[in-house]
Amino acid sequence: MNDSLRDKLWKLLRRNLPRVLSQLNRDQDSPLFGSFDRNFWHYKIRDFSSVILQQGILIPDFLKDYEAEDNPLFNHPLMEEWIQGSLKFWASQQLRSGSFNEYYPFEEGYPPTAFSLYTVGLVFKNRGFSKPEEKVSGAIQKACEWLIRHPEREALNQEAAGLAGLTLCSKIPGIKVDDNKLKSRLSELYDRQSGEGWFPEYDGPDTGYLSVTIDCLWDIFEVSGDNRAYLAIEKAVEYIASMISVSGETPIMINSRNTDYIVFYGISRMAESNPLASLILQKLINNTGKPDYYLNRTDDRYISHYVYQSCFRSLPFLDKICTPAKSLHADNKKNIIYRKAGIYIEHRKDNCSIYVNAGKGGIVNIFNTKGIIDVDFGWRARLSRNNIAVTHWLNKSYYINMDSKDNIVITGKMSAHSWMKPSPAKHIILRSVSYFFGNRLIPWLKKLMIFGDKEIDVSFTRQVIIHDHSIEIEDDFTGKALSNIQLYRAPHYSLRHVSSAGLYVPEELLSIEETEAIKEKDKIHFKRIINL
Repeated sequence: MNDSLRDKLWKLLRRNLPRVLSQLNRDQDSPLFGSFDRNFWHYKIRDFSSVILQQGILIPDFLKDYEAEDNPLFNHPLMEEWIQGSLKFWASQQLRSGSFNEYYPFEEGYPPTAFSLYTVGLVFKNRGFSKPEEKVSGAIQKACEWLIRHPEREALNQEAAGLAGLTLCSKIPGIKVDDNKLKSRLSELYDRQSGEGWFPEYDGPDTGYLSVTIDCLWDIFEVSGDNRAYLAIEKAVEYIASMISVSGETPIMINSRNTDYIVFYGISRMAESNPLASLILQKLINNTGKPDYYLNRTDDRYISHYVYQSCFRSLPFLDKICTPAKSLHADNKKNIIYRKAGIYIEHRKDNCSIYVNAGKGGIVNIFNTKGIIDVDFGWRARLSRNNIAVTHWLNKSYYINMDSKDNIVITGKMSAHSWMKPSPAKHIILRSVSYFFGNRLIPWLKKLMIFGDKEIDVSFTRQVIIHDHSIEIEDDFTGKALSNIQLYRAPHYSLRHVSSAGLYVPEELLSIEETEAIKEKDKIHFKRIINL
């Protein structure tokens, strides 16, 4: 008998449960009991705990009530002790301001404050919003006060998590949240959803982070009854459905932040009545047996993060999903153009999916029913030992023409980037500066590691022409700086820093044949044909 979706997902999650529990300090005599940061409490690599990892609390909190034959945590008396220890440890790590650290001391980070408060709110929701003990209650109140004063404008999954945490914690006895400010922030979040269904993630759409936002929106909807959250999820589900290929995978580098995952909880709740959400779950979870499945490559940090806890939380609802839509890609040739995102998608019935992200310089991903089969990530040029120029970059200054069907043109300048290499001196400086400036340091770090749109004097034009049986890619480069650089094919990797990205993916092994360059004075032309 074929396994149900719930059984398939449970097998994968159950296999990785020991990895999850190994992240938690379970020794009740330890002064660090309850920490989910193994690098802190066990390896002593860090001298502070990355509080965003406390999201792992939700896994034992869920499993203590999840009845399954091979669930060792079901009704186990230790679970409540572990959960209470984790809550107390969370409270002990709070900074004076009410915020928490993720990457370095005195950080006052929005993500660790937002996601950990969201987690704490869910723990108390599962207990009927019972009153916390005084130390935890005080930490919740301070975190709420900090979050209500510090909106996140650029990564909206983080803002959604913060608002979900505030919404949940406002229901806890004794916790006060400024209702007017919360309503204003929620309205702003809904207003920023694109008509195409996505929320901005550093200037573009990202499927993985959008699925995290859906989780948050569902919890907001369930607690507050705000129908705007439900409608936002509906639009987001439609966008995610379009991003799933004929192989049941997603195009990683087409995303603004290069994520390789989709989390399930919010989608599973929506799938009780939404056939498209139901089909998304079928497409994704039916691949769990593959060695390269994205949950198999989740690293130890994100196994405690929202990825695994969301998947665990979805289990009880997978048997309740409605009858799925017949097919994600029923049309013989279905073209989707997201003009605001700069993304072109074409699904050819059930045998081929083509993705072009013009907003990232015209990168191309092609899938068949077995997986990704061809890619094109544009070009690089080495400027110095530690600096390279790229066309594979999300740059708002690119000129994009997607008016002609199946013909996409991108024009812009190559962006210059370098690698940030850690050193003891840099860490000493970071800690010293953050001690005095705290949260005010973060915009500068984002500019340095995430945005960084420094351009060089080399212009490029990429034209992607999609035919019935092939894709034609033509690249033209102009500029005086061409005489001092050597252009070469860009690999899979992006130089935009994203914590949850950078895991090994099969497309890294795909090779691209070198294309002969046609050179003229201050101009180079390349032409590549991909046969479908």
